Amino acid sequence: MVNLVIVSHSAQLGEGVGVLARQMLMGDGCKLAIAAGIDDPENPIGTDPIKVMEAIESVADTDHVLVMMDIGSALLSAETALELLDPAIAAKVRLCAAPLVEGTLAATVSAAAGADIDRVINDAMNALNAKYEQLGLPSSSPGENAPASLSPDADARSVAVVVKNHNGIHVRPASKLVSTLSGFNADMLLEKNGKCVVPDSLNQIALLQVRCNDTLRLIAKGEQADEALTAFKQLAAENFGESVEVPHTDNNASQAPAQATGEAFCYTPVSPHITTLSATNEQDEQQRLQAAIRHTLDDLNGLTALAEEKYSADIAAIFSGHHTLLDDPELYDMACELIREKQCSAAYAWHSVLSELSQQYLQLDDPYLQARYIDIDDLLSRTLRHLAGEHAQIPTFTRPTILVADVIYPSTVLQLDPLTLKGICLRHGSEASHSAIIAREMGICWICQQGEALNTIQNGDTLTLDGVAHRLVCTG
Repeated sequence: MVNLVIVSHSAQLGEGVGVLARQMLMGDGCKLAIAAGIDDPENPIGTDPIKVMEAIESVADTDHVLVMMDIGSALLSAETALELLDPAIAAKVRLCAAPLVEGTLAATVSAAAGADIDRVINDAMNALNAKYEQLGLPSSSPGENAPASLSPDADARSVAVVVKNHNGIHVRPASKLVSTLSGFNADMLLEKNGKCVVPDSLNQIALLQVRCNDTLRLIAKGEQADEALTAFKQLAAENFGESVEVPHTDNNASQAPAQATGEAFCYTPVSPHITTLSATNEQDEQQRLQAAIRHTLDDLNGLTALAEEKYSADIAAIFSGHHTLLDDPELYDMACELIREKQCSAAYAWHSVLSELSQQYLQLDDPYLQARYIDIDDLLSRTLRHLAGEHAQIPTFTRPTILVADVIYPSTVLQLDPLTLKGICLRHGSEASHSAIIAREMGICWICQQGEALNTIQNGDTLTLDGVAHRLVCTG
């Protein structure tokens, strides 16, 4: 656990940053202390080492204390405070060079989420990147996952390509990119508009929000750098394994019927209950999570084979992409860190990590990438069921049916029978989701975003879906 101390020349500035930072807090994952200004009414601007020392002591009941400072004497006062502190407390303290306001906000969010001290510092140091990107400026830093050995020197080489995929580098092409580059002995960075990620994480690549006609650059250094750059250029020439003749969603839409009629079936998937129960044994919880992830990966292999056998390679690629997305050691490591830090159950830690990732997708401004949040929720639900020893219940029908739900997972849609399931009608959802793409490939009429129109529907009602007008008609 990491607590923060805010050091500023101005008491008002320090308190203001503290107020902003506390707005970021949910729960008790991070404590804040403020040491700002000096006790001189005529000359209140300055910093006091004793105040800094006392502030550090007040939040020292933790693993680490990160000190955020503005300029000049704030740093000197913090360094002096370290000399005054008990050595056992001083050993916990790290001084951060990040900008005071943006850095403190980023560090607070990161610390409250249970990140370790190095990740908190890294997030603080990268806090200006979003502002740089929004203003169209080069990134202020090499990115949170940038290897130290990949500084822009004469040994590092790069290749830039223009992405022609209609939906950009979303989950499936990102999966292809990860698997292609994983075999090379080289340090690599993937860069868009100054923002960099290491191309070994499907999630990080997807969150770059690489759109059609964006320029994407691979920077490489090491024994097989040239081979990696050549493979990257070839992969881009092949559109990262996708066709760019027409958008994928249009291909699918042509297979779905314009209308569908059937009896309503109100569907609510059952999710395992998550508690904050403390872990009885940290190592046991980590092993349980590892086993649940392994079982989920096996499920995804089965879903990939089923999709290819019954439908198409494109649909199979969705679940192959899910496999790559889940098989990201960073996700498991983050969950293990939470289990260690909070002494919580594997289910609680995994739910925290994947829910946060799902929210990151939901906050993207690209609708196609934003719709990928349901894939994360699908993986989360499946893994939690394995942790709980429960099995998914896929509904079956004997007569023409319209399934009505808030949302529906891609893996659930794949396992439904299109001979009896004629349509899917959702309160929320997205036309760009993988659930929708699969449904249309299966010949199932799909409409979503129906909101309150579903409030009065009951099991057995006769419904007609108009897939062209995207509306629902209740006929009895």
